[in-house]
Amino acid sequence: MSPTASLESDMHSLSARLRKARQGLSRGTIVDLTPIEQDVQWLCRSVETLSPEEASELRPRLFGLLEEVNQLGENLRAGLGEIAQLLSAASDRRKALTAYAAPTADKP
Repeated sequence: MSPTASLESDMHSLSARLRKARQGLSRGTIVDLTPIEQDVQWLCRSVETLSPEEASELRPRLFGLLEEVNQLGENLRAGLGEIAQLLSAASDRRKALTAYAAPTADKP
């Protein structure tokens, strides 16, 4: 198998992993991004070893993967925004409950 064919297979697997992570996030599932990070690092190191001609063959696919990584990043940021809103609302409710709680009377 040629180096570019092997990398294309790996890029297909990474694309599937990115898609699965985005689907998990949309369902509210906890997603471990460590394998994705490792795959991206390995892919970058592998592309660096290619000749310029081989690397240029992969360029469109690499840009596609970059777009998929960016989409995952957007999904993560959106999820963090939702969590921040939920935490803020919970904090506001706690403050309101504390402010309107009946004071306890000290009995002599």
